[in-house]
Amino acid sequence: MASTGRNLLPADLVATGWTALERGDWAAARPLFATALEGTDVPEAWYGLARAAEWAGDFGAAVTAYERAYSGYRARGETALPALIAGRELAFLHAAVYGNGAAAGGWLARARGLADEAGDCSETGWVELAEAMVTDDPDAIDAHVDVATGIARRAGDQDLHFCALGYAGASLVLRGRVAEGMRRVDEAALAATTGEVRDHLVVGEIYCKMLLCCELALDVRRAQEWIAVADACGRASHDLWVSAICRMHYGGILVAAGRWTEAEEQLASSLRLHDAGMRALRAGAAVRLAGLRVRQGRFAEAARLLEGHEADQQAIVPTALLHLARGELDVADAVLRRSLDAARTGLQDAPVLALLAEVRAVRCHRSEAEEVLARLRALASRTGLPHVRGLAERVAGLLAGRSALLHLEAALVAFTQAELPYEAARCRLAIVRAHRTDLPELAAAEARAALEVFRTLGARRDADEAAQLLRELGVRIPAPRSPRTPAGLTPRECEVLRLVVDGLSNQQIADRLFLSKRTVEHHVGHVMAKIGVDTRSELIAVGLARAELTWLSTRGPGSPSIVSQDPV
Repeated sequence: MASTGRNLLPADLVATGWTALERGDWAAARPLFATALEGTDVPEAWYGLARAAEWAGDFGAAVTAYERAYSGYRARGETALPALIAGRELAFLHAAVYGNGAAAGGWLARARGLADEAGDCSETGWVELAEAMVTDDPDAIDAHVDVATGIARRAGDQDLHFCALGYAGASLVLRGRVAEGMRRVDEAALAATTGEVRDHLVVGEIYCKMLLCCELALDVRRAQEWIAVADACGRASHDLWVSAICRMHYGGILVAAGRWTEAEEQLASSLRLHDAGMRALRAGAAVRLAGLRVRQGRFAEAARLLEGHEADQQAIVPTALLHLARGELDVADAVLRRSLDAARTGLQDAPVLALLAEVRAVRCHRSEAEEVLARLRALASRTGLPHVRGLAERVAGLLAGRSALLHLEAALVAFTQAELPYEAARCRLAIVRAHRTDLPELAAAEARAALEVFRTLGARRDADEAAQLLRELGVRIPAPRSPRTPAGLTPRECEVLRLVVDGLSNQQIADRLFLSKRTVEHHVGHVMAKIGVDTRSELIAVGLARAELTWLSTRGPGSPSIVSQDPV
């Protein structure tokens, strides 16, 4: 029998295709459905083809096939499956792929109407979760999740039950009830990992909810433990990391954990996946990468990444930090203040509150800073999270005067407990600023420790500040060793050469370094001229052969960032 099953009847092809989908083999399923549609035009084949195309990342084809499936089921007078397709698939994809909010809203409204006709069935439960996805109101989310959970229980639908459980857990985490929410997310993730959840798309959705919660809570260890479990169960290869959204959240976690090289890889991959499919959702990955660039002191790149995405919640802090870097304290204050809801404080507000309080302290608006600190302390108490406690203690240290050391050391302990090296190093710098006059030996020790962390991470601006503070304390420090640049190459040309040797095309290099393809072509041409070769293959061969280029392929995450040292 041919791989596309041409010897089978259309009905058998459809049945075989759905069997392949159930075991997660969308590559085998897709041609089976396509072949079936050559002989018959049935919605079951279009629906199967749509799901296979969606999981393969061919979202445009998925939208077309879902619309054909919807029309076919409606022509039969059905309401349940069309409601699910309209709400869970077409509403989401029109928003995510095309950025068409009007079409997405229309499909969701149609799904609601059909669900009301269909009554108490699993498909109606999925429409409830689709409605939960598009609202920011925690009370509305909980209401939709409660309805979906009840339907799942009555229908005995395990996939719907555990997906709703993941939504319920995420809602609790957003509210700051972290321990309670994480228990629900853990249960859903376990079901997804061990096979209780059968639908592979639902498995991916649950994993993404788990990573979202880990990112909100900055729970690096929990994320790593779940990844290890997923790997051991053989689920990660096709469920966890193919998702642009999962990579986005994991990249955010890695930034916080100080694993910036890995974070850059995950976020760059997320951007590529979004650009290849869910283009309208790329903002999340772009602004997280912008946050990393700000920490690295690469402000121009951060600004480019933030363009057009300033309204994203994750963009608030890096946008404000860019204004602070320009000395625009009033603008930074306004950006932070406008993003907060006066009536409600959620976990995602913790870094915004902390930075707003610090800005107001610098502006000598002490009473306003203390009001913000009170909200941050309340959030720390409600969540019980060490990093939120650390943020509150660091702000308290900035406002405390003579008792600053007590608060700042408490913050340092909290950030260390949370395994957040960058925040811990920033706390050490705060200790240095507060006590360089009365406790110079302590200040020097803290500055040295901070400098080592910042240099290891590649936080150039912070490293410069730590070095300057050490010099002011009379401590002589060696300059960081610069890598050798063979054949008179600039640092940027060395980076381009390393990526050429790694086998990347000019377009891939442009994507990796956030340059235009034309600029990369110029760099490659200059490198070839300096080294004295005529072809790309000769350039790769020379690059691999020359001993002095070894550092290009072995540079570790702790080495100086040559990309950030050369103008774009």
